Amino acid sequence: MLNLRNTISIMWQTISYVSTANRFLTNSDINELFEYVKVNNNSLKITGILMYSDGNFFQILEGEKKLIHDLFKKILLDSRHYDVIKIFDHEMTKPSFSKYNSNFSTINKRSEHSELQQFLEKEKSNNPETFKSISYLTNKFMQLS
Repeated sequence: MLNLRNTISIMWQTISYVSTANRFLTNSDINELFEYVKVNNNSLKITGILMYSDGNFFQILEGEKKLIHDLFKKILLDSRHYDVIKIFDHEMTKPSFSKYNSNFSTINKRSEHSELQQFLEKEKSNNPETFKSISYLTNKFMQLS
């Protein structure tokens, strides 16, 4: 089996956004969405995190450039949320997350928290112009739960 993380020719991309959840979504709908997204993204070798808190979604997607851009186009059309605000969209040398994580309220496993912290450290040094926004949002999502 080909290990995508060690393939040099792969163009890696990361996109992050926040959005407002459709007010008709139930907790059950959100749980089903999170389970589907986690299974689907892991099968596609997409890494990152999806969080929900206080009527809003926050997501970081990492993976092969075309795949991430195609997925984001689908996300923009999804009726489960609106007012999608893209925080950043840039190339990366390697993923920060080891897998795709989704949580109803916040990060609850130490490994997920440390991967998010590593991601933020990379953003701070590689993309200082977006670091402030992404750091603020991740902290807000983690506090609201």
